[in-house]
Amino acid sequence: PTVTITSSASSLKSGQTATITFTLSEAASDFSVGDITTVGGTLSGFSGSGTSYTAMFTPTANSTATATFNVLANTFTDAAGNNNNAATQFTINVDTAAPTITITSDKTTLKSGETATITFTLSEASSDFTATDITTVGGTLSALSNSGLIYSATFTPTANITTTATFNVAAGTFTDSAGNSNTAATQLSVTVDTIAPTITITSDKTALRIGETATLTFTLSEAASTALISSNITV
Repeated sequence: PTVTITSSASSLKSGQTATITFTLSEAASDFSVGDITTVGGTLSGFSGSGTSYTAMFTPTANSTATATFNVLANTFTDAAGNNNNAATQFTINVDTAAPTITITSDKTTLKSGETATITFTLSEASSDFTATDITTVGGTLSALSNSGLIYSATFTPTANITTTATFNVAAGTFTDSAGNSNTAATQLSVTVDTIAPTITITSDKTALRIGETATLTFTLSEAASTALISSNITV
């Protein structure tokens, strides 16, 4: 007796299953699921009789391996007691690995007038990853471009703010070639300060006569990284 292996699907992505059919050339009373060697997933719900048997195949999670199905020689017999011939190996393409995305920046801080290049690196190529998949807080992204797995855009921070800009790509926003949806990216943060510091000048006196002096006070809205020197002041 011989056995032929077929499937309801030739490829599987995450969340999918296939019905595997085993067709014998002659009826057998001792063909069982233990006669089947499966790599790349599990069989369940084995049933059938005579010459036709079926089982459900569930592929291994997070795998890109090719699933294989075999029935070795001498595993079952026909009514006359003849041992079977080996089946021709059957294969199914499996891709249950969800694509991932990593977000990076060429700058960790931005001040007024500066921009940053934000890079989005995908673990697998995608045909439907777009700028609308990106959630940005604290500024705007423009000119998204790609070269296969790597996408980049220019980030311009909002004017006159002090904040932390964030960049996110939520889960389920794009797919790989097999149709698997992505996992969420780890949020990227960039420190933004686009507020120009101000200075206020006050005096302890509003009028002076000969021989008198006044103390002038210069109050900055933010701490300065360089000292205020007299040459900065026009009198």
